[in-house]
Amino acid sequence: MVVRIFMSHTKLDSECCDKFDSAAARVGVRVFRSEFETIESPAWRTIKDEMNKSSALFLLVGKELVKAQALSRANKETMEEWKFTQNWISYEIGLACQQGIDVWVICDNVKINFPVPYLNNYDVWGIRLEVPKSLEWIKSVFEAYSEGGSFPIGKFPVKKCRCPSCGAVFNLHSQIPKGGEVLCPTCLKLMVFHDGW
Repeated sequence: MVVRIFMSHTKLDSECCDKFDSAAARVGVRVFRSEFETIESPAWRTIKDEMNKSSALFLLVGKELVKAQALSRANKETMEEWKFTQNWISYEIGLACQQGIDVWVICDNVKINFPVPYLNNYDVWGIRLEVPKSLEWIKSVFEAYSEGGSFPIGKFPVKKCRCPSCGAVFNLHSQIPKGGEVLCPTCLKLMVFHDGW
């Protein structure tokens, strides 16, 4: 049986999404990636059905998603577009949470600028297919799902984190240097790693 995962994203971040698709295809994982225009009405039902078939949800936070949120503060038209995207992302994450499947937030080397209320896996650097270690990491994640696993498992280091500000708990999959700072994806406050990891 082919393992399926759900991609939550904006179609504007096509480069980031294409990298994700490419990595998944290399290990035979099927990604549900549908821009809203290609989903049959009612859209919520299609999304729910696809989520029911998925082992995990991956929210890809790319440059365009971050830019859309930032622009929404200054421009009414952009605000309406952002609300639309944000509502669908929230719906998808809520479904994944309710079903008890893993929720990943993978930032494409951008700082997240909107809160994600529920997640259990977080990567701040993104998928860089040109970097062998990055490609090997994401392939190992997909392979683990193909073998029926969930996280944290695998040969790459994972740090269990608890945000001191909001109490959110998640697995951090990014190496952080001494004194490095990471935005908590739930409350957007800085988490400082004095000793790195």
